[in-house]
Amino acid sequence: MTWQAVLVLVCGFVAAGLLSYRQHLGYQRAVNELATDENRSGVLLVSGRAKGRLRGAIVLLVIDRRCGEVTRAQVMEGVSVFAKFTERPDLAGPVEGAEERAGSKALAKAVAEALKMAARLNAGTLRSQAA
Repeated sequence: MTWQAVLVLVCGFVAAGLLSYRQHLGYQRAVNELATDENRSGVLLVSGRAKGRLRGAIVLLVIDRRCGEVTRAQVMEGVSVFAKFTERPDLAGPVEGAEERAGSKALAKAVAEALKMAARLNAGTLRSQAA
């Protein structure tokens, strides 16, 4: 292997690392902004992720503990490190049907993980008052 090939490999690894770090900073920024915006009593911020061979998804859910409803959701979904968080108002509503409202398989998996974490943090299951 020549030194040029080694240099190309090293540059590729450095670029991948920098882009992954940039994506992590985007996740951190989204969590901090959502936590600042939704900082009030009775609200829970949870996240979930799903990894696939080709596509992945990360979801941030703001859940009102008192009524058991998702009040706000942000999603990062895609195959590239250039994916960004977007608001998903279609995920808002009762906790029970959140997975069905997800749309994609990866997003449904991420929502299920986030709701499992919310149930643990809430010392039991979350149920909407309508049920």
